[in-house]
Amino acid sequence: PPQFLQLPAIVPLPPETVTRQLALIEKMGMGYDAHGEELEGPLEALLGTVEDGMAVDKLWMDPVTENPAVGTTEVWEMYNTTGDAHPMHIHEVAFEVVNREGLELDPDTDEPVQPIQLDGNITLPEPWETGFKDTVIAYPGQVTRVRMQFKSAGQFVWHCHIVEHEDNEMMRPYRIGPEQPGQP
Repeated sequence: PPQFLQLPAIVPLPPETVTRQLALIEKMGMGYDAHGEELEGPLEALLGTVEDGMAVDKLWMDPVTENPAVGTTEVWEMYNTTGDAHPMHIHEVAFEVVNREGLELDPDTDEPVQPIQLDGNITLPEPWETGFKDTVIAYPGQVTRVRMQFKSAGQFVWHCHIVEHEDNEMMRPYRIGPEQPGQP
């Protein structure tokens, strides 16, 4: 009965020892609309890293770039340089949403400037984002920060939970701990 239900207290994760800068990237290209008029639009959504302030796309087949040690706590900063919100899902862990921060936008294009710069406008998690999660919305023009502890060795994935995106390169492998026999 509900009056006897007692849920365990939520124990916060330990402080992080590593912060990783990751990128959500959209490749643009030229095409034609229904009337034959040329227009620019999105061709492909990718994941990657942020290196020296620049978003660097990675393909599924590229080597693993996220390799936390077993037992470590990390913050992953997901820099959304696309024009869309992406529900980001990380397998094998439950994470805490830390915060979000805006990216400096180019006033002419309304796209994040490169090298990426933060605007200092930090927002805390929404009320429904408290507790542990496995998916978080990464809003356009923002960095979304999540804290997680990696407890189980193995190879897993992190990806956008929009089916068309996860099926088309917006998915990356990551490894917890050392490479194990039989892992791709």
